[in-house]
Amino acid sequence: MRAYWLLGTAHCATGNHAEAERHLNEALTRCRGINLVEFEADILIDLARLRTATNEPEEAEHLAEEALRITERCDYVLQGADAHLELAKLALARNDKTAALEHARAARTLATCDGPPDYTYKVAYEEAGEMLRKLGGTEGDEGTPKSS
Repeated sequence: MRAYWLLGTAHCATGNHAEAERHLNEALTRCRGINLVEFEADILIDLARLRTATNEPEEAEHLAEEALRITERCDYVLQGADAHLELAKLALARNDKTAALEHARAARTLATCDGPPDYTYKVAYEEAGEMLRKLGGTEGDEGTPKSS
Protein backbone atom coordinates (compact mmCIF):
# COMPACT_ATOMS: atom_id res chain seq x y z
CA MET A 1 0.00 0.00 0.00
CA ARG A 2 2.72 2.43 0.99
CA ALA A 3 4.71 1.79 -2.21
CA TYR A 4 1.65 2.53 -4.36
CA TRP A 5 0.97 5.70 -2.38
CA LEU A 6 4.54 6.98 -2.74
CA LEU A 7 4.65 6.06 -6.43
CA GLY A 8 1.39 7.92 -6.98
CA THR A 9 2.68 10.98 -5.16
CA ALA A 10 5.91 10.94 -7.17
CA HIS A 11 4.05 10.59 -10.47
CA CYS A 12 1.78 13.49 -9.51
CA ALA A 13 4.79 15.66 -8.72
CA THR A 14 6.32 14.92 -12.11
CA GLY A 15 3.08 15.58 -13.98
CA ASN A 16 2.37 11.96 -14.94
CA HIS A 17 -1.25 12.18 -13.88
CA ALA A 18 -2.47 8.91 -15.38
CA GLU A 19 0.11 6.89 -13.45
CA ALA A 20 -0.49 8.96 -10.33
CA GLU A 21 -4.20 8.18 -10.59
CA ARG A 22 -3.57 4.46 -10.97
CA HIS A 23 -1.15 4.19 -8.07
CA LEU A 24 -3.06 6.43 -5.64
CA ASN A 25 -6.32 4.59 -6.30
CA GLU A 26 -4.59 1.26 -5.76
CA ALA A 27 -3.10 2.56 -2.49
CA LEU A 28 -6.52 3.76 -1.32
CA THR A 29 -8.16 0.45 -2.26
CA ARG A 30 -5.54 -1.54 -0.38
CA CYS A 31 -5.65 0.81 2.59
CA ARG A 32 -9.41 0.48 2.87
CA GLY A 33 -9.22 -3.26 2.25
CA ILE A 34 -7.16 -3.80 5.38
CA ASN A 35 -8.78 -0.95 7.32
CA LEU A 36 -5.51 0.98 7.66
CA VAL A 37 -7.09 4.34 8.44
CA GLU A 38 -3.83 5.97 9.59
CA PHE A 39 -2.74 6.41 5.94
CA GLU A 40 -6.14 6.95 4.35
CA ALA A 41 -6.25 10.71 4.98
CA ASP A 42 -2.79 11.22 3.46
CA ILE A 43 -3.78 9.29 0.33
CA LEU A 44 -7.02 11.27 0.03
CA ILE A 45 -5.07 14.53 0.36
CA ASP A 46 -2.73 13.43 -2.42
CA LEU A 47 -5.73 12.46 -4.56
CA ALA A 48 -7.16 15.94 -3.90
CA ARG A 49 -3.87 17.46 -5.06
CA LEU A 50 -4.05 15.32 -8.18
CA ARG A 51 -7.62 16.49 -8.86
CA THR A 52 -6.48 20.09 -8.46
CA ALA A 53 -3.66 19.46 -10.92
CA THR A 54 -6.11 17.95 -13.42
CA ASN A 55 -8.51 20.88 -13.02
CA GLU A 56 -11.23 19.05 -11.10
CA PRO A 57 -11.73 21.40 -8.13
CA GLU A 58 -15.09 20.02 -7.01
CA GLU A 59 -13.73 16.49 -6.73
CA ALA A 60 -10.56 17.84 -5.06
CA GLU A 61 -12.69 19.58 -2.46
CA HIS A 62 -14.77 16.45 -1.86
CA LEU A 63 -11.60 14.37 -1.31
CA ALA A 64 -10.01 16.96 1.00
CA GLU A 65 -13.20 17.19 3.05
CA GLU A 66 -13.30 13.39 3.33
CA ALA A 67 -9.70 13.43 4.52
CA LEU A 68 -10.55 16.16 7.03
CA ARG A 69 -13.42 14.10 8.47
CA ILE A 70 -11.04 11.19 9.01
CA THR A 71 -8.45 13.41 10.70
CA GLU A 72 -11.07 14.89 13.01
CA ARG A 73 -12.53 11.50 13.90
CA CYS A 74 -9.11 9.96 14.56
CA ASP A 75 -7.40 13.10 15.92
CA TYR A 76 -4.65 13.10 13.26
CA VAL A 77 -3.72 16.77 13.62
CA LEU A 78 -0.83 16.85 11.14
CA GLN A 79 -2.91 15.40 8.33
CA GLY A 80 -5.71 17.75 9.42
CA ALA A 81 -3.39 20.68 8.84
CA ASP A 82 -2.64 19.40 5.32
CA ALA A 83 -6.34 18.87 4.57
CA HIS A 84 -7.18 22.40 5.74
CA LEU A 85 -4.37 23.81 3.57
CA GLU A 86 -5.75 22.06 0.49
CA LEU A 87 -9.23 23.35 1.28
CA ALA A 88 -7.81 26.86 1.77
CA LYS A 89 -6.10 26.73 -1.64
CA LEU A 90 -9.30 25.54 -3.29
CA ALA A 91 -11.31 28.31 -1.59
CA LEU A 92 -8.77 30.87 -2.71
CA ALA A 93 -8.95 29.58 -6.28
CA ARG A 94 -12.71 30.19 -6.31
CA ASN A 95 -12.20 33.65 -4.69
CA ASP A 96 -13.82 32.68 -1.38
CA LYS A 97 -11.49 34.66 0.87
CA THR A 98 -13.58 34.01 4.00
CA ALA A 99 -13.37 30.21 3.64
CA ALA A 100 -9.70 30.40 2.67
CA LEU A 101 -8.93 32.44 5.79
CA GLU A 102 -10.91 30.04 7.98
CA HIS A 103 -9.09 26.98 6.62
CA ALA A 104 -5.68 28.69 6.78
CA ARG A 105 -6.30 29.60 10.42
CA ALA A 106 -7.34 26.03 11.22
CA ALA A 107 -4.25 24.68 9.43
CA ARG A 108 -1.98 27.04 11.35
CA THR A 109 -3.57 26.08 14.67
CA LEU A 110 -3.23 22.34 13.98
CA ALA A 111 0.33 22.74 12.72
CA THR A 112 1.28 24.57 15.93
CA CYS A 113 1.16 21.29 17.89
CA ASP A 114 2.98 22.05 21.16
CA GLY A 115 4.47 25.30 19.90
CA PRO A 116 7.40 26.87 18.13
CA PRO A 117 10.19 26.60 17.52
CA ASP A 118 10.75 22.88 18.10
CA TYR A 119 7.27 21.41 18.26
CA THR A 120 5.50 22.53 15.12
CA TYR A 121 4.71 20.87 11.80
CA LYS A 122 7.04 23.37 10.18
CA VAL A 123 6.04 23.00 6.51
CA ALA A 124 2.30 23.36 7.15
CA TYR A 125 2.85 26.02 9.82
CA GLU A 126 4.87 28.22 7.48
CA GLU A 127 2.61 27.61 4.47
CA ALA A 128 -0.48 28.52 6.51
CA GLY A 129 1.31 31.58 7.90
CA GLU A 130 2.22 32.77 4.41
CA MET A 131 -1.34 32.26 3.25
CA LEU A 132 -2.65 34.19 6.25
CA ARG A 133 -0.30 37.08 5.49
CA LYS A 134 -1.48 37.15 1.86
CA LEU A 135 -5.12 37.05 2.96
CA GLY A 136 -4.62 39.82 5.51
CA GLY A 137 -4.94 37.66 8.61
CA THR A 138 -4.38 39.23 12.02
CA GLU A 139 -1.63 38.77 14.58
CA GLY A 140 -3.95 36.44 16.47
CA ASP A 141 -3.60 33.99 13.60
CA GLU A 142 -0.28 32.77 14.86
CA GLY A 143 -1.90 29.59 16.14
CA THR A 144 -2.25 28.21 19.61
CA PRO A 145 -1.38 24.80 20.96
CA LYS A 146 -4.17 22.29 20.56
CA SER A 147 -5.41 21.14 23.92
CA SER A 148 -6.00 17.43 24.42
